[in-house]
Amino acid sequence: MSDLVVTSRPLLYQILLQVEPYVVFKKEHVRKALWLLPQIRNGMAVEEFLQVAREVDDFASLNYSKRKRYFAADVEEHLRSKGLCAPVTTSS
Repeated sequence: MSDLVVTSRPLLYQILLQVEPYVVFKKEHVRKALWLLPQIRNGMAVEEFLQVAREVDDFASLNYSKRKRYFAADVEEHLRSKGLCAPVTTSS
């Protein structure tokens, strides 16, 4: 078995569009990826970016991934450490 790693989002999107009609076992993966890829873009607001990071976590839960090292919580913590993300406050 081999893995193919495609790092170009536009190319990945095009590949998924082309194989989508033929996918049998991973239809949910392809559907979610085709929805998620256009959501990732340059110049996103912090909260928008964190929402996409959460969606990526949901996508990763469709498969067991040995390689996923960073999660939305890690991204949020990093952004907070850089002062780019305001702490969440709740009122009683």
